[in-house]
Amino acid sequence: MKLRFEKPWREDRRREQWLLLALVVGCFALAYAFGKVGSEVLEGEATPLDHAVRQWMLARESPPVHAFFSVVTFLGAKEVLAPLGALIGGSLFRGTKRLIALIAFCALASAEFVALLKRDFRVGRPAGGLEEGLGFSFPSGHATGSMAVAIVLSYVAIRRRIKPRLIVPVSALVVLLVGVSRVYLDVHWTSDVLGGWVVGAAFGVGCCALYELVSPRKTYPVDPGGGGGDAARSTGNM
Repeated sequence: MKLRFEKPWREDRRREQWLLLALVVGCFALAYAFGKVGSEVLEGEATPLDHAVRQWMLARESPPVHAFFSVVTFLGAKEVLAPLGALIGGSLFRGTKRLIALIAFCALASAEFVALLKRDFRVGRPAGGLEEGLGFSFPSGHATGSMAVAIVLSYVAIRRRIKPRLIVPVSALVVLLVGVSRVYLDVHWTSDVLGGWVVGAAFGVGCCALYELVSPRKTYPVDPGGGGGDAARSTGNM
């Protein structure tokens, strides 16, 4: 006699495999897109946009807005992003140590990866960034880290069906504000932020694939009459 739950288990397992494949393909597609953005930056095609947006921002400077973005921008710093993301993940999702470690890894590793990219592209910063001695500019580490962590938090929220209608838009808003803050504070070009968002998305999707690999398995019962006794089938945890 066939197990009653054999077909659902196989279907769930097949969906997980397709989902994992989609995440891997998405990661490589975004990495390719970042390469295209980086190529345009090196060729100077983004320069008119960068200067136009910078002038627009500088013309609208105000102390209150500057103070606001000076605080918001820290949400993209790895020293804040890693512990904050791990805290949110642990409290909202009742996360295991693996989930907390994955979120912290996502924030810290993306920052280190961006540091390598900056040295390769060697793009100079706008005047504000030069005055603060922040080094090379492309891509923005704050934009990268915030995007990567936001994608992981949003993905886990959707997979586990835990407040996705709250977590997804809030995560998107934080990513947007952090990106705008880097341009408004005159420490990054617009192309730096756009490039950071793309490579951050690639990194975040890659971490989502890693989450699928390390997430706990959900157990499905079997038909005792089928000779399975108390045995159980398992598949990916939502």
